Amino acid sequence: MIAVAIVGLWAAGMVAMLRRNANQSEAQQLAEVALRLQPATFYYTIERDGQQIGAASSAVDTTSNALVSEEYFVGDYRVPGGKSLERTSARWQSRLTRVFRLMGLTIDVARPTRPFSIKASVEEDTTLIMAGTRKPGGHPAVRYTFSPPLFTPSIAPIAFMLGGPHKIGRKQTLTVFDPTTRAVIRRELTISAESLFTVVDSAALDNTGSWSPAHRDTVRAWRIEGAPHGLTAWVDAEGRVVTASAGSFSATRTAFEIAFKNPKDK
Repeated sequence: MIAVAIVGLWAAGMVAMLRRNANQSEAQQLAEVALRLQPATFYYTIERDGQQIGAASSAVDTTSNALVSEEYFVGDYRVPGGKSLERTSARWQSRLTRVFRLMGLTIDVARPTRPFSIKASVEEDTTLIMAGTRKPGGHPAVRYTFSPPLFTPSIAPIAFMLGGPHKIGRKQTLTVFDPTTRAVIRRELTISAESLFTVVDSAALDNTGSWSPAHRDTVRAWRIEGAPHGLTAWVDAEGRVVTASAGSFSATRTAFEIAFKNPKDK
């Protein structure tokens, strides 16, 4: 009788937990995403048509009252309509509350021609106000009204992967700010496949003086489709990119030295 009672209580507890999870509000789900997100920085080689043109990093960190996401790129890039490659650096920082609500973002792009910066903030959780740029060729201030929550392209897959099961075929529509068009859009993300990747997580100098892989690790990743501009990404269980491609461009996770130091030595 005691055993039956214990099993009955366990079953009742499981049912109650399932009901609570099924009835969670979107705000509660995002708060849990913020609690499960682990601070980490990853590095990537950026290639165009199979040739490395630069490097990037993607970092997520926590402070006492905010979550901070920062993306950085440095490399050779051709401005649309331009005739030659330009050395370009770009930094994008997003700030979120501890319950995973976007508060604001800044984007700075430095290059010889047409540099620009964007600064935006979220007001009343439904309005994105984007300030005019302080550099030549900037755009006037604009205001977008959206249905919350709002994410950036690097934060959206994190919310997607940590907010539900990693099941092939799962879909979710998210509101995303697209920096290339300076617009707020709605995109349906879909998990279309699952695979195991081998990534370089440390490097050492070889006999030629270049940085080469010293150790590799395996990472399980899921293919996410539905992002803007035909971007297809394989992301890990926390939504961090393992490899991604869009047109002739691709990004691959690797060690810091291979991504940032080797191109400078060549």
